Order: sequence, then structure tokens, then C-alpha cells
Amino acid sequence: MTILRKRALAGLIAGLSASTALLAASPASAAPPAHAGKPTDVRVLAWNIYHGGLDDNWDNLDTRKDVIRQIVDVNPDVFFSVETYGAGDEIIAGLEAATGDDWTGIQITPSSTGNDNLWLFTHYDIDKVFPAPTGYRETGTFHIGGARLIADDGRAINAFTMWSNYTNPWVGDLIEDNALDVAAGRKPQVPAEKIVDADRRQTQYVADFLDYVGTHAPAGEPVLMGGDLNTMPAADWTSKWARCADHFGLSYDLAATGKFTDAGFVDTYRAANPNVCKAPGMTWSPRLDMTTPDRIDFIYAKGQVVQVKDSYTIAKRLPGDPDGQFYSDHSAVVSDVRIK
Repeated sequence: MTILRKRALAGLIAGLSASTALLAASPASAAPPAHAGKPTDVRVLAWNIYHGGLDDNWDNLDTRKDVIRQIVDVNPDVFFSVETYGAGDEIIAGLEAATGDDWTGIQITPSSTGNDNLWLFTHYDIDKVFPAPTGYRETGTFHIGGARLIADDGRAINAFTMWSNYTNPWVGDLIEDNALDVAAGRKPQVPAEKIVDADRRQTQYVADFLDYVGTHAPAGEPVLMGGDLNTMPAADWTSKWARCADHFGLSYDLAATGKFTDAGFVDTYRAANPNVCKAPGMTWSPRLDMTTPDRIDFIYAKGQVVQVKDSYTIAKRLPGDPDGQFYSDHSAVVSDVRIK
């Protein structure tokens, strides 16, 4: 893994929601807070920036500049970047130019040919970078990596950037096909079993991710994970939410993301936006006219000392920009969390 030190993104976290959602952790793994001072507010960004921010043609430097402007506008403390692909130095330079403070970029996926998928950016100090995943059938540095961060007040935060591969056929397309059938008055053609099957590859990735995190994150310390999982949130597609207008009475017994909640993690977007019908949280894709809102990008958190303050997605260009498609084919996900 490559660590690049530049100048950092700083600033106060503002605009947090008054409502909070306490994150659960199993009593067996619970530990008292390591810091007895004031709470630490952390703004987390997870975003697949699409071809390194170069758009469809892989050479649109203006779009990369727009992507960096969007990152700066969010003003995160921790940024989980997917499809970074050669943009790491420019992201750091952009943050440096905008803020003038110390910033660190950790290149999770090693590559000298622009195939550096995952990065972790933060203005916090780095205590250690976790070693590359080993011993897994498919999971490697293209899929997960992370570091133990030390916040400005000395609190430890274990942060992991992640990406899981998609299936062919893809679970989101299969769900969309059934929704289009029902919307047109037809019987859905894709059996639920086929959709569940398409979710299974991500289920194995998530199991690997959780094993990797459990191996490296010290017990009892807060954990943040973010990235693109290429599957749908299992809890959003249960029969409880079949009544949502864009679910068309359909539900599926998905499993992948349920492994996070089973392990004590909280889906920060859903914690801040509990009504699936009112806040589906679409992240795939702001460039497509979808019948069903695909939420495939996530920020997860774990720890008794962590609260979710707010979470939202960004799918529109910055105010003042000319009309046009969003900077990436994925929406960005932002979560404000508090570590007590």
C-alpha cells in the first residue's frame, strides 16, 4: 500500500441533524470509550468516482476537476474512494489547494498502471495501515483495505474502503426487470430464487470483508466502512417494504448486506432515514431513468460509542454549475457520525 502525505482537509463539521441513532454492538465485544473528553464529530464520504473522475471516455480532465470540487464541497474527515484510477495525487492536491491543511492518501490497491481502485483519504493521523488481505479465494486489495486512524482528539477509528464485484446477470437489473413487468401489468418473469442467487457472490465478499476487519481492527474500537457493494440492501427489500410505490409489491430474501447487521454494524444511511418508501437513497444511477431505486453504495459503522447524526446522498451537480449529468455514474454517500 502506498501512503502519500500532502496538506490536509480541515474545518468544522456543520449542519448535523438533531436526531440521532445509536449504533449497537454485541455486549461480548463492547469496551468502554478510550477517551473521556468531548464527542468527536466525523463526516464520512463514500463515492465511486467513475473511471478516476474522467467520465465515460477516460480522458475528461474537466470532469475530474468537478469530482474534486464535489469532494471539497462535502468537506469530509474520511473519504472512501472507489474507482480512483490514477486520481489520487490530484485529489490530494485539490484538497491542499482548497484547505491548506495536512492530508493523507492511502492507496489501498497497488498499481503502477492506473488500476488503483481503492483509496482512503483523511486528515487524521495514521497509526497503522493494515496489511493486504490474504487467504481469501477472490478478495484482495482490489476489494478491501484500511487503516487505524487517530482523530484530532486522540480517539482511534478503524477505517476500511471496500468494493465487491457484480454478478452477471446483475441483481439490480433482475429486480428492475420484475418491476418493469409489474408496472406494465405483466407477471414478473424473473424468479425470486434467481435474484437471491445473484446476491450470493456479494455475500461471500461481505463475509471476507468482515473476517478481514475482525482480524485487524482492535476489539471495542469504532469501525467505519464505506464503498460500493454492487448489491441491494437486504433490509430494504423485505416484505415489510413491498408496499413502497417503486417496489411494486415485490420483496426478496437477500443476504449480503444482512451480514453487516448480523455482525453489529449499522447502515448509516438507513439509520438516519428509516422509512424506505420515503427515502430509498438511490446511488445507482443518477445518470439512468430507473424504475426501482438501486442503493448499492454504503457507509457502515460499528461501536457502542458511535451515533449516526445524519446521512444523505448527492446526485446533483453543485449549485451554479451548468445543467448536465452528474459527475459520476454513482451518487455520493455522506454520513455524519459522532464518537462519544
